[in-house]
Amino acid sequence: MRQPAVPVAQLPLNELKELQQLLVRAGFNVGKVDGVMGQLSRTAVKAMQIKYGLPADSWPTAELLARMRGPSAQAQPAGLVMPATR
Repeated sequence: MRQPAVPVAQLPLNELKELQQLLVRAGFNVGKVDGVMGQLSRTAVKAMQIKYGLPADSWPTAELLARMRGPSAQAQPAGLVMPATR
């Protein structure tokens, strides 16, 4: 795994877990959803970075997380849970 091209802020543990959950929903096997970025998680991160046209360096970033959350969630602060609509 290579170092990112520019310095990357480390995501907090809860956001790493959320990213892993989103990767699982996208069909990737990340192993245990525990916030630890093992080889399976990093491989999935790299695949999603390629999909979204981001630098494919396997480093989980806030930009990738925002893209995976989708357009409706990008404006929402981290950790905020919106009620389900019916």
